[in-house]
Amino acid sequence: MRDTRSKPAPAAVPTERGKRTYNVPAAEKALDLIEYAATMPEGLTATELAAGVGRSVHEIYRVIQVLEARGYLYRPPGSDRYKLSLKLFELAHRIPTTRQLADAALPIMQALAPATMQSCHLAVLSGADVLIIMQADPPLPMRYSVSLGARFPFEETSSGLLLYAFSDAATREGLDRAVAARETGAGPVATVRRQAEEIVARGHDLRASLAVDGVTNISVPIFDYLGHVVAALTVAHLKQRAATVPLETVLEHTIDAGRALSRQLGAGSRLSEDENDLPAGGR
Repeated sequence: MRDTRSKPAPAAVPTERGKRTYNVPAAEKALDLIEYAATMPEGLTATELAAGVGRSVHEIYRVIQVLEARGYLYRPPGSDRYKLSLKLFELAHRIPTTRQLADAALPIMQALAPATMQSCHLAVLSGADVLIIMQADPPLPMRYSVSLGARFPFEETSSGLLLYAFSDAATREGLDRAVAARETGAGPVATVRRQAEEIVARGHDLRASLAVDGVTNISVPIFDYLGHVVAALTVAHLKQRAATVPLETVLEHTIDAGRALSRQLGAGSRLSEDENDLPAGGR
């Protein structure tokens, strides 16, 4: 017989923005597992996953099974360690704006890599991190490249500093708070702001890689039809005998490619004829 007695309403809990929402334990467990697994690329056992999210194996075992069945988690053959799949990355690429960006960027990046004889990648902001969403390599046997889907704290990358520099005030304020909370070796908020001012003044970023010795990063902003910065196009310049294109020429090619991609996204009317006079995204 169906139980028709009234049941208590789910408890309401406050969110970060001060609003109230309903507590959905199963959804919270699934999201906790996905977010934690994303920080552990080497994989985790069910016991380690449970410990990482502060729950018992009994609480999360069925949730893990569902996430595995739906393709969000997977176990390599012969292993009991769960890893996060690229399904979330694939879903993100189905979003129209991301798909438009990727479709427009692909031929431009495929032309830029051989023209510069260097690898290039496209990065977007994801929270307070940068996420690599596209990568193109030159036809050289030796090269430096960044893995597709890799994430880094924004303040530790040229792409991230450039995206911060050209973002609107509200976005920068949120990123400032993230830097202050992380207290990384990249320096305090004041350092990030100073670097951003230098980037805006140049219209691009050119600096030695903060992570890899011997690599010089060249980053240019990508704007949409509203003049908002939506991505950073970065060439990772690795000096080697086979890469005969001078750094100055690589910079010119990268700026041209960035402007071409911005035009593809509808920013043409907002781009000045002066290469260094780019829209500042609300700055």
